[in-house]
Amino acid sequence: MLTDHVLELSKFYFSTIGLALSLVGGILALQSFRRNERWKKAEFLAQEMKEFFADRRSQQAMLLIDWGVRRVQLFPAEDKDSGKVVVTREMQIRALRPHTFLQPNTDIQMTVGDTYSDAETDKGMSVRGREGFSPAEAAIRDCYDGFLDGLERLSSYVKTGLVEISALRPYIGYWIDDIHAPTQNKLDAAWSASLLTYISFYRFEEVLWLFEAFGRDIRPSSPAYLGFLKEMADPNLAMKLSQSVGGTYCQ
Repeated sequence: MLTDHVLELSKFYFSTIGLALSLVGGILALQSFRRNERWKKAEFLAQEMKEFFADRRSQQAMLLIDWGVRRVQLFPAEDKDSGKVVVTREMQIRALRPHTFLQPNTDIQMTVGDTYSDAETDKGMSVRGREGFSPAEAAIRDCYDGFLDGLERLSSYVKTGLVEISALRPYIGYWIDDIHAPTQNKLDAAWSASLLTYISFYRFEEVLWLFEAFGRDIRPSSPAYLGFLKEMADPNLAMKLSQSVGGTYCQ
């Protein structure tokens, strides 16, 4: 017949075993939950990146970033030359100027509904008699807006914990590094400075934050931005770009 001591000892062992099994079950359940969460996050990110890279404006912007001279489809395929325009770094620099740089020609009165000849509205040219963004330059700005809007959305996902920077790096790390990369080419430096100015001037704050999360500071006070300004061939333009975003750069 079991003594009270043996019975108590048996109860203790069974309780310990039960507790251990419960802990093991809890750990396994937690591990399964975390695996499911990782899978859901990976699936969510894959879908988001698919949409990002499928966006026409983002696609065009990435071509513009990657190439100094490139024939890019900025307009509908049914337009002249299938909507394609040869885009140069110089054209991009002009397109990325803050709109406050433009000086309207007060000698020409323009109203809604004005029409212009084909020569005046040629894809690569501004309308005669005024300074403004040409149709091609406006389309370039639109492409960059689409690309930067996409980065803003991804930044918000990182901030809310839906996406990890480490998971995002294989998708957009190349573009982040490319935009931030130093250059001694004066034309590329002017383009880089113009793009970073565009980002700050139009307050793409989430893009600035995302670059910092990647360890790539592109704010107006950053060494990267100041380095681009220093390499530019046109010191006056460099100073204007800096001043437009509250900088104090001087040659």
